[in-house]
Amino acid sequence: MRKNYWILYFTLYFMSVLLVILSLNLIYPTTDNNHFILLAKSFIKGKTYFLEMPGSWDDAIFFNGHYFWPSGPFPILILTPFIFIFSKVHLNFYSWYLHLPFAIGVFYLVFKTSKKLKYKTNDSLFLAYAFCFSSVFLGVLVFPTSWMNAQVMGIFLLFLSIFEYLQKRRLWLIGVYMGTILLTRQTASTAIVFFILSLIFLDKGALQAKLKGLFYLFTPFIVSVVVLGYYDYIRFGNVFEQGYGISNLAPALQKATEYGVFSIRHIPGNLYYLFISTPLPVFKDNLSHVLAFPFLKADPWGMSIFVTSPYFIYLFFLRYKDTLSKILLTTIFLTSVPIFSFYGIGVKQFGYRYSLDFLPLLFFLFIRNYRTLHGSLSRGLKGVILVSSLVNLYLLATLYMKF
Repeated sequence: MRKNYWILYFTLYFMSVLLVILSLNLIYPTTDNNHFILLAKSFIKGKTYFLEMPGSWDDAIFFNGHYFWPSGPFPILILTPFIFIFSKVHLNFYSWYLHLPFAIGVFYLVFKTSKKLKYKTNDSLFLAYAFCFSSVFLGVLVFPTSWMNAQVMGIFLLFLSIFEYLQKRRLWLIGVYMGTILLTRQTASTAIVFFILSLIFLDKGALQAKLKGLFYLFTPFIVSVVVLGYYDYIRFGNVFEQGYGISNLAPALQKATEYGVFSIRHIPGNLYYLFISTPLPVFKDNLSHVLAFPFLKADPWGMSIFVTSPYFIYLFFLRYKDTLSKILLTTIFLTSVPIFSFYGIGVKQFGYRYSLDFLPLLFFLFIRNYRTLHGSLSRGLKGVILVSSLVNLYLLATLYMKF
């Protein structure tokens, strides 16, 4: 009976959030962040720059008389056939049409990954729920802007890679997923290090078999590297230029680039928003310190991972002596280095959004090692997950409330 109760709870909560998303997007179907849709229309006409003005030029790149978008082409390529078909029947296609299936896919893959790690169905639902609603992922789930579109697709592909690794371990397919991530979120593609090191240090095969496996893993990834380089060459005349250094930035971010697009000077700020930043107090006036509703609001520059996902505190009490844990930690570190040294912290966000580039790996490490040590989820951990999901929804709402 208890299992059925929790399944019902998860279903109702999940569907309620999806209903909120659906309602918001039906009420406000045309957002200021329709960059991928407009670029899909440009792709249909053989162009890689905007032929129509989006609602916002944030992060856009003005180069040789045209505006470009720095992101990789995969989200645009996915959208292009839908835009083409809808245009033929004189209908609009909105980004959330594709955003929502990928988000639901993330929930499903976390659930299946947990099941593959031998968690019971109830615990697997809790863990899928934890990632989607008790983490920074909630912010990208609810608002299907262009930035969030790319991150949801990248997270889906990364969990798809992890699940394939646990299931059939077809290296050529993992290579395809990793290459596609490269064309979506370049910083998240560093996850390929996990599969490389796992093949080298954990595979029991002979050297020749390992080299063959590396060939299968690298080939589709290298194809994606070539595609991305060609795409950048068409746009900027340079295979190494993706446009982030010449973006049309907000004043605060423009100032940050003066210290370098990538610099160790950016590391303390990024670490602050990842580990320390907390919600902001809401005061009745500018003089007193009398709190007013909603009393606390989310910091739009980001909040600590321990605010959005307090269950990650359990990471400090798990064991990491086995090789796979060390490989995961190494990959997470290598992925985080360029993120922490990047000038953009990710303003207008819920939590530290850039952590999503390594969060699937961190979550995988968490659920795997927790399972090894404890077997099943404790009531305390389940309580933390449930309470944090409600707090997250509250804090997310404060980002869009006017006081």
